[in-house]
Amino acid sequence: MFFSHHLFAQINDETEKEIDSIIEELIFTDSENLLEYIEQLNKYQVLYASVGFNDKTYFLGRDLGLDQTSLTAQFFYEHSIGVFIGVSGALYNDFDPKWDYTTLTGGYGNHFGKHKNFSYQLSYNRYIFSDATSNDFENSFDIGFSAETKNSAFGVSADLAYFFAKEQGFQNSFDVYGEIKLFKLNDDNNITFNPLLTFQFGSENIDTSRIDDLAIDTPFLDRVIGSFEKYDLRNIQLQLPITIDLKNFEVLAGYNFNFPNALEFERNLDNSSYFNLRLSYIVDLK
Repeated sequence: MFFSHHLFAQINDETEKEIDSIIEELIFTDSENLLEYIEQLNKYQVLYASVGFNDKTYFLGRDLGLDQTSLTAQFFYEHSIGVFIGVSGALYNDFDPKWDYTTLTGGYGNHFGKHKNFSYQLSYNRYIFSDATSNDFENSFDIGFSAETKNSAFGVSADLAYFFAKEQGFQNSFDVYGEIKLFKLNDDNNITFNPLLTFQFGSENIDTSRIDDLAIDTPFLDRVIGSFEKYDLRNIQLQLPITIDLKNFEVLAGYNFNFPNALEFERNLDNSSYFNLRLSYIVDLK
């Protein structure tokens, strides 16, 4: 769903603590009341907001010759029945207008399995670009699946997105992720290491309208614009974030490495890296 794997684990941990507390209170009551309380604890409604900063901007790990930073923001609502809706967007310091696009998202997802450590999601995204000419891909349908260990220490996921409007194409990714608890500040606050290895595939072309407006020489685009229509491995990304949970707040700081896969006509393709920072806040509405 829209949450990071780490945020889902955080919600599950808090629910388990509440269940343990209720069990202690009801240990001498009948089992029917106990099951009713546990069922209520598994119901939730949350609002999730986050703001993120990247000190460099790349296209699938490739340097387009643009020295610019970016800000991302998102605001989502999710219900325990699996429905979620939200809005997100991105701002780039070199673009004019700087706010590049707004994304409206709606979907459904849920957990399953004995330990609820399997999950799936289906969603639709509508992209609204500040530049009216950037309309090659205005819509996408997404499907995702993930599986992780009972304690969320290790997991894998796969996602597939179909983009369409004037053009059409596919993107999909395969992730391997983990959660290593470094420090426990108290019962509610933790510091964790959350490595993520992502393999990014795709067959959609590049929308260059915003870049063309900058009148910057980008030989990379001239060289590979046609070859991106072929489905292939685009990039391998390694994310190394440290996450600090402070009750309803989450602070993430990480360094990321891109290892782009050279496609047809690409030569001497360099690896890239960047720093990112994200602040998130969760509001429990139940």
